[in-house]
Amino acid sequence: MALPLLSPSSTACLGPGARVVSPTCCTYSILMDCCCRAGRPDLVLAFFCRLLRLGLSLNVTSFNNLLKGLCQSKRTNEALDVLLQRTPELDCAPDVVSYNIVINGCLKQGEVEKACNLYREMINLGVQPDAVTYSSFINALSKSGAMDKAEVVLRQMVDQGIVPNIITYTSLIHGYSTSGQWKAAVRIFKEMTSAGVRPNSVTLNSFIDSLCKHRKTKEARDIFDSMAANGHKPDIFSYSTLLNGYVKEGCFDDMTDLFNSMVRNGIVPNHHVFNILINAYAKRGLMDKAMHMFEVMRQQGVNPDVFSYQIVMDSLCKMGRMDAALDKFNQMVNQGVSPNKAVYQCLVLGSCSHGHFVKAKELISEAINRGLYSNSVFFYRVINDLCKEGKVNEAQDMFDFILGIGQRPDVIMYTSLMDGYCLVGEVEKALSVLDAMKSAGLQPDDVVYGTLLNGYCKIGRIADGLSLFREMSLSVVKPTTIIYNIILDELFCSGRTVCAKEKFDMMIESGIPVGVDTYNIVLHGLCRNNCTDEAIELFKKLRAMNVKINVITLNTMISALFKTRRIEEAKDLFATISAIGLVPSVVTYSVMMTNFIKEGLLADADDMFSAMEKAACAPNSRLLNQVVRVFLKNGEVVKAVTYLAKLDAKQLSLEASTVSLIVSLFSRKGKLRKHVKLLPVKYQPPEMLD
Repeated sequence: MALPLLSPSSTACLGPGARVVSPTCCTYSILMDCCCRAGRPDLVLAFFCRLLRLGLSLNVTSFNNLLKGLCQSKRTNEALDVLLQRTPELDCAPDVVSYNIVINGCLKQGEVEKACNLYREMINLGVQPDAVTYSSFINALSKSGAMDKAEVVLRQMVDQGIVPNIITYTSLIHGYSTSGQWKAAVRIFKEMTSAGVRPNSVTLNSFIDSLCKHRKTKEARDIFDSMAANGHKPDIFSYSTLLNGYVKEGCFDDMTDLFNSMVRNGIVPNHHVFNILINAYAKRGLMDKAMHMFEVMRQQGVNPDVFSYQIVMDSLCKMGRMDAALDKFNQMVNQGVSPNKAVYQCLVLGSCSHGHFVKAKELISEAINRGLYSNSVFFYRVINDLCKEGKVNEAQDMFDFILGIGQRPDVIMYTSLMDGYCLVGEVEKALSVLDAMKSAGLQPDDVVYGTLLNGYCKIGRIADGLSLFREMSLSVVKPTTIIYNIILDELFCSGRTVCAKEKFDMMIESGIPVGVDTYNIVLHGLCRNNCTDEAIELFKKLRAMNVKINVITLNTMISALFKTRRIEEAKDLFATISAIGLVPSVVTYSVMMTNFIKEGLLADADDMFSAMEKAACAPNSRLLNQVVRVFLKNGEVVKAVTYLAKLDAKQLSLEASTVSLIVSLFSRKGKLRKHVKLLPVKYQPPEMLD
């Protein structure tokens, strides 16, 4: 039978002389534990001191509650001092729980070394670690992504005869999941079930999350469906995780079915769930469904938050429906939802993108008045997006407006505007922006020089580019790898091979890091300028030095070997791609096939195409068109028709150059006109159908 609570009046009814039971050590221990549970660890020490003043005998439970309170208050150094130095005067021998509390406290504060030292100390004192001890270390290591070390601790745990528990396994699964190692997460999950440890909701949710992040929603759904069988009802996190997984894979029917199932099972959708659905529909351009879900959200009593409104407004802006986006903005403000930086950003970017510059300026001024923009990060997006769209004059206008309202652009904003001018070939105006930047007291960095250098190179002013390069070399800002890559690429493209090789030697002598991108530029540049033997020699040196290369490097060198008629070497190099851990690309297969056809090795070309399909490397339009053209140029009409059929089967179109070649070769004056009937009717030149 439940006891009634005592009110002040009822205690008064006890009358004078009534016997009051004095608090014991157990009483204070309970109070200390309650303070920790209630999030008031600051009161724990007060109760502990009261316990000591009353001369009550201390037990290990009250001692552990003191340690817990100190650790929760982030006073782990004091907890460590009490545990290691004060126990004799307190006449209380700490147990494994005492050490676990302080170890866990140290780990949560990131003081791993102190935790490890305490672990060694407890063993020296004869206190044996238990599952909680090891799990604390495994959990901390997993959260920091140190999964190799977490596995070492797990093996130590098992070697000591201590059985891992649900917390141990959940920590490992969560660690592997968040670090993107879903196969390892699956392995641990199987180990756990094999050991007879039943997963809980936290474990299962973490596992579902890992599978969904790696586009394994079918497997995630199997785990989701097994939750009820294991006595764990899926919660809001389970549903939202799987919904998000379906969205990422574009499984909208599954997403809808799961949402309806969620509602039927009595799980009330929250902001996060509704936002997932609204975002899914909006990004797919299904604004009617997105708006319907927005209204359903409100009808369910879940008031849209700022993120809900932002999703809708951002999609409307991208669709050019600016009036509708601004109406939604006004609705949000009227509903008492304060707009944030992201909301203003999408509205301003949308206004600029669709030519509503007056409105964009109004929104910027409003955002500044609200105190939402104190730096140039937002303004950079505005300038950069306009420049990327080729609207550099509008970008300059917005830049001047930003200056006019008292904002101070940084180097990044100036660089973005310079890049805009360079993209449209107006390098002189970019240089004027550079002068304005210097006048504002800002010094150019390597990105500024790289932008201008790239601008010169794009319009073929290599001499001016070299002059800028020399100016940079004499300044405080030294050329970087990217700067050298730009100048090397342009020198090779313009046929100035000797100068390019000199710059490459200078780069190495200057100690500038040379990576695979640089080597690819040099190898490709040498090959295109008929220095193939030099390229092959350089490539051999790179392999001898174990320099890390990529498939682009190999594509270049395979092409070079074919060019010099070293066909067997080209085949051997292709064969090594998988052996060194790389995967042939569409370009790789294209290089092999087109060169086999040119050499008359038609069977090898067909075998290469088959190998490509077996490797699940889908041939694209460019490859198939190129193969068709090479076959036609070599007079192999039947083979060309075979690959035309592959184009049709994949619903890919003929490129203009392929159409032009067919017309040229099969017209009345073409050299292949007598074979025109071999072509499918749809590809026969109109004049030949008469």
